[in-house]
Amino acid sequence: MKLKPIISDEMATVNSGVSEKVTLALFGVGRIGSVHLKSIARHLRIHLKYLVEEAVDIAKKALNDVGLEHVSIVNFKGVSQVLEDKSVQGVVVCTPTSTHQKVVTQALRAGKAVFCEKPVAHNSEAADECYKVAEECKLPLLCAFHKRFDPTFGPIIKRSRDGEIGQIRYIKTTLRDTMDPSFPGLSTLGGCFLDLALHDVDLACACIGEFPTTVSGDGHAFAKDIEKNKDFDQAIANLKFPSGALATIEMSRFCNYGYDQRLEVFGIEGMLSGSNVHDNHVVAFNSSGTSQPKLQASFPERYLESYYNEMDHFVKVIQGKEKLCISRIDAVAAIKIVEACEKAAKTKTIIDLTW
Repeated sequence: MKLKPIISDEMATVNSGVSEKVTLALFGVGRIGSVHLKSIARHLRIHLKYLVEEAVDIAKKALNDVGLEHVSIVNFKGVSQVLEDKSVQGVVVCTPTSTHQKVVTQALRAGKAVFCEKPVAHNSEAADECYKVAEECKLPLLCAFHKRFDPTFGPIIKRSRDGEIGQIRYIKTTLRDTMDPSFPGLSTLGGCFLDLALHDVDLACACIGEFPTTVSGDGHAFAKDIEKNKDFDQAIANLKFPSGALATIEMSRFCNYGYDQRLEVFGIEGMLSGSNVHDNHVVAFNSSGTSQPKLQASFPERYLESYYNEMDHFVKVIQGKEKLCISRIDAVAAIKIVEACEKAAKTKTIIDLTW
């Protein structure tokens, strides 16, 4: 099944033009919520009216850290106040994955556009239900696949789809996180495949413009806490597409040398490659050899511009300046593929997919 157009050159750059402001509410200011809060604070066309968060002290500190004032902090019992406020045009959902479906559908039915940190819901069926509600309400629902908006990966998607390297034969992605496998909130993130592979599955599908027909996977839990949860901290997913192209997605929960993020798209006429981002671009040459600065520490640093760009896209969609670039089928298909990869890894089988 072919995908719709993915990303334009404009979406791979930061646009800070000033025009009318869009009023938003942010739900959750945990690990990813604090990242999106920075984008909101930086954006000249966003007015953040509410921050929905149970931990008031954490919410106050987060707002103070980004210099935002006059934002009402509301707990989840008072969420009706936010959803009934007609001045709020959109909601940014950064609550735990298990709560996404409820928060997303509540916001849509209240007449709000929704930006949801991936995944939109805890499984593909629930995600599809969310999009059905969005279509019924005639409102945009953006699944936050930030890698599509990355200044490096975004152009690779477009150039791959434009045929620059001819027929695509193979895609390779690497995602090695710097997270400590004993991180206390790890169990809320949805498992190794859903949490880590989802972005890169979407990336691979976006580059080739197809969904895979067969998938397989494998993994291992090196950390005891991960093993207890019957999850993996090192895993691989293999995809085969209708055109015959193959993709390998390699992921790790822990990487001691930095946040390792790479993409290769190999075609019959060449290759497009996106390499890692370092703390700076200085390379030292001396009698001992050459050296580079460390890789950036984690996702908030590596994808700083990507997070801003996707928030900017959401604002433009609300304002009617851009069409939603990630469709229902894209968001739901990515979860369906990841679910199949995880099942394949746990059952040691190859799984066929139909579309």
